[in-house]
Amino acid sequence: MQPWSTAPTDIPAPDPDEERRAAEQAALRILGGAAQSEAALRRRLERRGFSAEASHAAASAAVRLGYVDDAALAESIVGRRRTRRGSARIAAELRSRGLDDDTVHTALASVSPEEQREAALHEARRRLRGDLPADPAERRRLLGRVGAALSRQGFSGDVVAHALRAAASDDAPDDPTS
Repeated sequence: MQPWSTAPTDIPAPDPDEERRAAEQAALRILGGAAQSEAALRRRLERRGFSAEASHAAASAAVRLGYVDDAALAESIVGRRRTRRGSARIAAELRSRGLDDDTVHTALASVSPEEQREAALHEARRRLRGDLPADPAERRRLLGRVGAALSRQGFSGDVVAHALRAAASDDAPDDPTS
């Protein structure tokens, strides 16, 4: 041991069974706050100082007991986000929560392309809030800003284009020659 080191040498290693039980109790407290994926629960336990083995055992026990269900969590998130977010943004959120690609793809399979187009159109109309400017340059600028916002929300390019065309045609002035 280096003379400047302050690490104590006489502290015994924690009992693995005791650490696992403590990790399971901590996991239950974490899950009491909000649903977690198995991977996110393991990460949170490790950040609290539990060993990888104890964190894995506690997360596995939570799955086995039905407290953690990655598929149900993914479906819940998709159900809440599908009316205001595109599939790409929802998928990114699911992955950031530690869900694997198969779970993400299965959960997103319930979102139809038509539903995505409707959600993007609703968002475009909400962001336009009323009439589009008569000046073509201002109109393009505003539609460009809305299109960029929809892209950031995770809507694909073709869905954004459809939403902008539909929103712009909703607001098209009536043809006085007809």
